[in-house]
Amino acid sequence: MNEELAAAVQLVPGLTDHARIPGSAPDSPEFDAAWTLLQNAVSMDPTNAAVHAARGNLLLRRGKTDAARRSYELAARFDPYDAPSRIALGELATMAGDDRAAEAWFEEAFALTHLYSPAARAGGRSALVLCVGGPWPRNIPLDFVVEPKRWTLHRWYLPDTALERREIELPDYDLVIDAIGESVDALPALAAAHGFIAAQDKPSLNDPLRVHGTARDALAVTLAGIAGCAVAPVRRVAQAELTQVAGDFPLLVRPADSHGGKGLERIDDVAGLAAYAARVPAAAYDSGAFVDYRSPDGFYRKYRVMFVDGVPYPYHLALNDTWMIHYYRAPMGEHEWMRDEERRFLETPEEALAGWNSAVRAIGAAVGLDYFGIDCTVLADGTLFVFEADAAMLVHGFDPAPEKRAAYERIRTALAALLEARAG
Repeated sequence: MNEELAAAVQLVPGLTDHARIPGSAPDSPEFDAAWTLLQNAVSMDPTNAAVHAARGNLLLRRGKTDAARRSYELAARFDPYDAPSRIALGELATMAGDDRAAEAWFEEAFALTHLYSPAARAGGRSALVLCVGGPWPRNIPLDFVVEPKRWTLHRWYLPDTALERREIELPDYDLVIDAIGESVDALPALAAAHGFIAAQDKPSLNDPLRVHGTARDALAVTLAGIAGCAVAPVRRVAQAELTQVAGDFPLLVRPADSHGGKGLERIDDVAGLAAYAARVPAAAYDSGAFVDYRSPDGFYRKYRVMFVDGVPYPYHLALNDTWMIHYYRAPMGEHEWMRDEERRFLETPEEALAGWNSAVRAIGAAVGLDYFGIDCTVLADGTLFVFEADAAMLVHGFDPAPEKRAAYERIRTALAALLEARAG
């Protein structure tokens, strides 16, 4: 590391952690000074890949994604063995909606290595984070909730044949975190994670076997028998079987493993199902009954609750006049009464959400993961209806509203305490 780069890293710690989720590192008050150092380094050696990568990291902290991508592309061009820059480029391509480019960058990165290990901080602890390859939403987004000054996160993407060949040297770690979210594509990674955790002697967080219980086609069984709680059973079918799905319409159908509402549609009849299969091709689909969860005032409500060591914490409430709700698309900022209702949920969840001290806590025990979340609502008869459960749900602290910031801090503090306690 040349002197200018070393000085920039002193000003902005974490400047060489390029596998970190884009946007998760805060902007730095030392941006200008660090940028000047890196520009000087480039002028002295325009082919220094490490400096270009550091420039990309710094630009991401300021939200300049296009400029960051160009810097990381230079790093990848000048260093064919720079795997972390390729991970960053894969994430940036995903953010830009270019899935083909993202897949190519991830393939290049994992052909070089599956282990991404930033420099550990003095006096801190280290966690070996087991991941599945691909964009960050497939894994628990720990970068938003774990304090980097306290924990160094060594990301290891599974399965890794280097482990089988005994050609990999793992860093020292205090704790193993299974960060893999449930999906069909993640099954080999979860199997590898289970085998690795069983074969080593350090404490761990999130049992990979328990992750299977959060699958869309398994969740109804996982939560069966919880009084006051309901889940719509989901069938996973191959493309050829989709038009033969039995059940009362309307149905909710989506490609298996899709998230964020991608490909999710309400289907009202057999003709609609056939048209959907032709319009949205996929190897497999998840199909379940559509449950109309509209409240008497005409709005739909979706609550997000995070669980840390079995304890539920309210994270957000989204309201909309359409059934497909995403928080970032909901008109929460346009209506004060919506924000007031969300604030009441965050401050007194036991009053806002049915079964907070009974059904909700029973969900935490039934799923059995140390850290995960659910999206849910309350039906007209008072039943707590769960849409999904997932270890990889997003929690971040970027919302400036005091009640949102407080809700985030409660989750982050609880997770920090769990990590310390589990590590021993």
